[in-house]
Amino acid sequence: MNSKNQFFNLPFLSRKFFNKKNFSITALLVLILMIIMSVDFGINGDEKFQVDYSKKLWSYYASFGKDTTALNIPEGQMHLYGGLFDLTALSINKMIGNNDDTAPSFHATRRILCAIFGFIAILFTCLFTKEIGGWPLAFLTLLLSLLSTRFLGDIMVNPKDTPFAAGYIMALYFITQFIRQLPKPGARPIIGIVLGILIALNTRAGGLLLIVYLYFFVGIYFLWKIYNKQEINTSEFIRSIGITFGIGIVSYFAGILFWPYALVNPLVNPFKALIEFTHQPILINVLFKGQHIYSAQLPWNYLLHWIIRTIPLFSIIGILFFLRLLKFRSKDLPFIEIFVLLFSMLFPIVYAIYKHSTLHDGWRHFIFIYPSLLALAATGWYWWFTSFRSKLMTIISASILCLLLAENLIANVTLHPYEYIYFNPFFGGLKKAYGNFETDYWMLSVKEASEWLLKNELLETKSSPIRIATNCYYPASIYLDDSLSNRKTVYTRYYDKSSLDWDYGIFYSRFIDRDQLLTHVWPPKGTIHTIQADGIPICAIVRRENKEDFLGMTSFGKNDFLSAIQHLEISYKYDPMNEEVSSTLATIYKNQCEYSKAEKVIISSLRAHPGSGPFQTLMKEIQYERIQ
Repeated sequence: MNSKNQFFNLPFLSRKFFNKKNFSITALLVLILMIIMSVDFGINGDEKFQVDYSKKLWSYYASFGKDTTALNIPEGQMHLYGGLFDLTALSINKMIGNNDDTAPSFHATRRILCAIFGFIAILFTCLFTKEIGGWPLAFLTLLLSLLSTRFLGDIMVNPKDTPFAAGYIMALYFITQFIRQLPKPGARPIIGIVLGILIALNTRAGGLLLIVYLYFFVGIYFLWKIYNKQEINTSEFIRSIGITFGIGIVSYFAGILFWPYALVNPLVNPFKALIEFTHQPILINVLFKGQHIYSAQLPWNYLLHWIIRTIPLFSIIGILFFLRLLKFRSKDLPFIEIFVLLFSMLFPIVYAIYKHSTLHDGWRHFIFIYPSLLALAATGWYWWFTSFRSKLMTIISASILCLLLAENLIANVTLHPYEYIYFNPFFGGLKKAYGNFETDYWMLSVKEASEWLLKNELLETKSSPIRIATNCYYPASIYLDDSLSNRKTVYTRYYDKSSLDWDYGIFYSRFIDRDQLLTHVWPPKGTIHTIQADGIPICAIVRRENKEDFLGMTSFGKNDFLSAIQHLEISYKYDPMNEEVSSTLATIYKNQCEYSKAEKVIISSLRAHPGSGPFQTLMKEIQYERIQ
């Protein structure tokens, strides 16, 4: 039995409920929910560049192109990105009188806009599956989208990749509608294609791919007709090709309207930007499978590992159902939709692996493929439920799906607002991933840490100036209100923190050596509170109980070694796991030929930091000098 209506064999479903009106109401409620949730999410670490870009974009358009600062931005290479999101966010803030980009409310607007674009991505994923299995499948897709924990978390905080994902799936949906209406397509799919490409290309240069997709999928459509020996009218064929070509041209120029760098040389610069992103080496120290590796040297399967470990189990099983039943359901298979979904999901992954693209931060740059993946997974579940007569089998299958959904529902609630660091339970979840994969690479935990520090340490009441050190300066400076006279936020690398004068510290876990994560050396001594997700620390708030380490490092910098030893010995006794203090103290001992003392300090430190290259090098130097 292959009828769509068999989906209603499930005892808890009613045929009357699944219709366009109820879907529209449900989708609207989802949008409202996402907007309400969005303000809980923090500022991501890249938004410093994007906020700066938004101001340059405003100046460019307000001056009718006379202010050209938006055309070349070395820091962050922002000019290579389209400016749709950033210009829209700034325009909204200006309209509501929210002009202070150092205020949290300014960034709340950006979070709400992320939620809206994320909803657009979800909506068109549902509309896509509606074409495959009707409104029941659209409802199922909506549910699976909301419970796709990492995807939901990412679209809330990712101003670059969320709009791109929305434009990507929107354009694909309307391309399939356009093809079905050839040779006389209506205005709706044509406008939809242009809008989808406008959103995607005005976000990332990769939106050019959608124009290639348009031409490719139309070509595949006609080849499919030839393969099935369907007659093709010459005049209709020419008309179809002409319309398709024209849509591609219009979409291209619409796609650079909010991209100044592309506008000044529209036939060259978009392609230069695409090539730049394809070959640009981004050297970031990445934690992958328990090893610290530079992003340009990651193995070919980095992307696949991240995807399979972080998508929900219901997506994995749904894809398996889809592949298993694809052959048997071919008779009621809408070829165009299925082919477009499969190709749009697989091609970017295969191409990235083939080109050995430089990747980092998991697969956040590839979240645009997830709507296609999810649509296929939802279709797999739908086919599964409509492939057997047994009511018992139906109930068992529904129970399994409900259990899988419950796991992600619990994750959504317990991880909020850090849903994007979700790992599925098949690989041990977040606890197993800790120390082996990146967690809070967006710095979202800084919002909660800053709010806790302000509330619990009563910084407003302090009479003397307070210095707060952090390895995540931009979001911390926003939430800690760095404009106040009694408060100053200062940046430091985590492993340079002893060389700086500060009273409190906010340190997130990225770039911390995995050995220190797993041996609980991090969070460091003096931590008064940790921000956790599923019991895993992702950010530490530290109160500096003494400044002996700073005094010692200052004396060392002045070559006052006697004073440096006095302070550093006190600091070492207080916290023998402070690698900066240990390394400096051992170096001084070595230089003074006190090798036994130096070795004692290093051996103690290596217990907590066995992979430390500097400590191992220092030990070799001591051993070499001893035998001379």
